[in-house]
Amino acid sequence: MLLPEADTSLEYWDVHKDSAEASGTWCAYILGGAAAGEAVAGGTRWRQPTHSLSLSPAEQRRYRLRFQWVADYEAARRAIADAGLVDVEVMPGMTVPNDLHVDIALASSIPVERIEAEFTGDTVVQRLPDRAGRRLWRVRFSRLGENRLTLHQPGARQTFLEFFATEPVETMMKKRATFIVKRQHRDPSKWYDGLFGEWNMETQVLLGPDNYDRIKGWRIYEVTCDDPGLSKPAYLATKNAEHPDVAEVAALDRYIDTFVWGGLQRTTQEAYAYGLYGIPDWKQNRESSDPGPKGRLHIWRPYDYPHIFAMYLAMHRIARDHPAIPTHQSARDYLVRAYGTALAMFTVPMRVVMWSAYRTGICNECVIPELVSALTTAGLTREAATLEAHWARKVRAFVDPKADLFKSEYPFDSTAFESTQALARSALDDPVAMGVSKAAARAFAERQIAANLFCRGWLEPAYYYLGSDYRRTAGDAYTLTYMAQMGGWALLDHALNDADDPHPLLRLGYASQLSAWALLNSGPASAGHGYWYPGEENDGAAGGGFEPAPSGTTWLGQPHHRGTWYYSCEIDLGFCGAVRAAATIVADDPIFGQVCHGGIMETFAHTLRIWPRDGVRRRLNVRLQSLRLDLVLLDARFRADRPIILNLGEGWISLTPEPFAPSASGVTFELRYDDGRKRKEVVDITDSQIVIRLPAARLPRVQR
Repeated sequence: MLLPEADTSLEYWDVHKDSAEASGTWCAYILGGAAAGEAVAGGTRWRQPTHSLSLSPAEQRRYRLRFQWVADYEAARRAIADAGLVDVEVMPGMTVPNDLHVDIALASSIPVERIEAEFTGDTVVQRLPDRAGRRLWRVRFSRLGENRLTLHQPGARQTFLEFFATEPVETMMKKRATFIVKRQHRDPSKWYDGLFGEWNMETQVLLGPDNYDRIKGWRIYEVTCDDPGLSKPAYLATKNAEHPDVAEVAALDRYIDTFVWGGLQRTTQEAYAYGLYGIPDWKQNRESSDPGPKGRLHIWRPYDYPHIFAMYLAMHRIARDHPAIPTHQSARDYLVRAYGTALAMFTVPMRVVMWSAYRTGICNECVIPELVSALTTAGLTREAATLEAHWARKVRAFVDPKADLFKSEYPFDSTAFESTQALARSALDDPVAMGVSKAAARAFAERQIAANLFCRGWLEPAYYYLGSDYRRTAGDAYTLTYMAQMGGWALLDHALNDADDPHPLLRLGYASQLSAWALLNSGPASAGHGYWYPGEENDGAAGGGFEPAPSGTTWLGQPHHRGTWYYSCEIDLGFCGAVRAAATIVADDPIFGQVCHGGIMETFAHTLRIWPRDGVRRRLNVRLQSLRLDLVLLDARFRADRPIILNLGEGWISLTPEPFAPSASGVTFELRYDDGRKRKEVVDITDSQIVIRLPAARLPRVQR
């Protein structure tokens, strides 16, 4: 570690290019006033205060920086605190929905005396009792966007924390879906009728194959296909499986009927059925004079397939679970499409160019176990067994100790950390079916989660670092990528199911799955409809990543001055992960005490009243010292305006469901206890409220 000592600080950084070809020299500034001033004059949105110093020839000023080895994250935190700096823990994260508060725990050998808000009239700062050797505060933000908190220590020492306040998660989920549908191309005379278009928030221009706007060269594929183009329908369908909207489902069916089937995707009447066309777009490939893999058989990129079968699987759920929502096909038909596309991922690229999907983690493929289960339930047992065999083969390939967990399009890539956790989950839950030993499954699970962590911001108290995945440039460029939230799902799954001490990873995982919502440009009219690019037309638009540097160029080739991209690129993959990770989690945290991630909680004696605010309202995880359980509503949501009541003294849970089907007379729930036992029931809801009794063996001992 590099630690500044007394009267020394690092307040600004940039990268100096030595030549047009050089990657540049990273420079940190002890006094950044001059450099930051030039950057701000050039349009940079630098927010932390900087200073300047003038010395006469006879004057001197000494600054000191200390290098120090540390063994692990906990040792790093102790080193920070011992040096008089501030070690920061937060709950639930540094991207904070404005219907939730954030708790902050600070440790330092020079204790923090007070916290000062940047926007005092829009921020409530409340001191809490000390816990676990830390000073605690609770903060509520009402002003959307970036919010800086200043920590004051004796001797005029200051530390700055960067938070981002958003609208409620459920509001953002719905706004993003609404925005995507508004930007759908709807012109039957165009070959790309049905395409969900890219959008430039800066100029409010809709992109399409006839107008690539500022995207140049080979990157034009971003508009129609590959991860960026296919992420939008994947997210739209995933959201609608939770919160269906008639117009949005109709837009998805139009996309499937006019753009995908027989266009982007080969039909069952064609060779290589279910194959998906890659870059630059399906029309150029289908009309190519080259009959081979660079033309009419450009269907060999396995990365494309999961987004489409995730979309079909979500459409299956919509048709199955929401009978009041019209769909163009039956639930079974969507399910067959999902199966065919998933099978094609493993078979078509291998047949065309010998590209194996077994040794590469791919975004969105984590839904394969759910797809296998849906096939089994639908009576498609042969298809379920076939797909599970392919998945098991992939599990074995990754459990192998010699497996490269990072292989992707680059020698190192962080895009697999959702997939590797899903593979680990299957290996741990059913090692016999997957063909691996319990010991090998456990070793793989620990190895891949360690890799997830070393590519993730954890100690850095800024919303664009905490929980973000890191690429080769670490925190210098392109943070809050789609893998921030997808990898956050992985951290939460590991914390809830596998970790001996779940609480540090619950905090980090929840911060991760909230983090990239900061890239969504959303807000009420009073707040300009969004922080990054105000205007009603941009409400619900999103950036593809965050650039922390004062200036530079985004991956898509556009100049930036710190902040979010104005193209969404692949970020909807992250929003897919956020929907999957959305849960309300109650835990006995060793630092913060009894907490509720993703919800509001009131405690009365041995009774907890919990209002879910996670965005999905179907999953409740309890990790208390006296009770561990997981409750999932399979065909309903928790009512947003009624609390879940957890009575620890008498041993019951009471909830008011909001059924998916308005005419439903019952709802189905699944309850899993900490010993792995599961209980699945259909409960009558004549009186609207459900009371679930907990087994006596699971009840805490209560002293009267």
